[in-house]
Formats: sequence, structure tokens, C-alpha cells
Amino acid sequence: MRDLKPILYAGAIVGVLDITAACINARVLAGFPPAHVLQSVAGGLLGRGTYNGGFATALLGLAMHFTMALTVAAIFYALTRRFSLPKKLLGVVAVGMLYGAAVFAVNNFATAPFLSWIRSLYLHTPILFKPPMGWSQLVIHLFCVGLPIALVMRQYSSVVVTASTRHNVTLSEAASVRFNASRS
Repeated sequence: MRDLKPILYAGAIVGVLDITAACINARVLAGFPPAHVLQSVAGGLLGRGTYNGGFATALLGLAMHFTMALTVAAIFYALTRRFSLPKKLLGVVAVGMLYGAAVFAVNNFATAPFLSWIRSLYLHTPILFKPPMGWSQLVIHLFCVGLPIALVMRQYSSVVVTASTRHNVTLSEAASVRFNASRS
């Protein structure tokens, strides 16, 4: 359970920040409402028919979005178990920004083409791909995906290390101390 808390917390924060920024970006640049943005996410599986699905496809897009947010948080968490985060805040910020750029690149140049190929198998549509995200989305991924994940993981890793070294307790006890302190 200790391992899930930072993943769930980071995934929730990133999910909210990223979709909010994407909705604001789509409204400012193209005048699209939030439902259109969510339907666009579902379009990765449903193709252009997603825009005819109304609330149901917007809800599917929201579920897909939060699944991806939790996934990228879990991957970062796993990476921090293999490679420790820098001690200084500036280093954590840099790592977070790099991770946000990596998530952007994977979403733009791997996930989107892969979904286009998968979609072509069951919708019998041609494999069409143009990078779906522009520069503004890169900025969103830097500040609303990578940075928050790195900061949350830093917070959880420093709390566990600090609590376990100061009180000579196990990591699970340290996580329990952190959880109980946050509830007060």
C-alpha cells in the first residue's frame, strides 16, 4: 500500500493539471469545449466517430486520460526505485522536466501511431498519422506532467527516508507515520 500512495497522488494531480491545461489550450487556440478534448482522447481508440458519441465518449476519454496519468506516475516511481532522485530541488525539477519531455515524445511519436495502427485493424481505416500535439502541449507536459510527478515522488521519498533514519523504524512504519501526519 505504501508504494501506491505516491503513484495515486501523483497520478491524480497530473491527471487534473494536464486535462485542465489541455482544455484551456484547446479553448484558446481553437475554441473547442472540454468535451471535445476528452472525445479527442477517446478518438485514439474510436477514430473520428468519437465526436458522435456525446457524453459517453467524453467519459471514455476521461478514463483513458487518468489511466495514462497513473501509468506515467507508476513508471516514474519505478524508475526512482532503480535510480534515486537528486538531493537538490533544482535537480529534481530538471529530472521532472526531462521526464515530461519524454512523456510528450512517447505520446506523440509512439502511442499515437500505435493506436492509429490498432484502430486500423478493427475499424478498417487507413493508418494515418500526423503528430497530434504541438509545442504548447510540450510546455503542458513539462509543467503539468513531469514536474508534479517528480515533486510528489521527492516528497514521498524524503519523508520515508527521514522518518526511517530519525526514528530507526522500517519503511512501512515510516509510510504509516507520513500518512497519519497528513491526516491531522
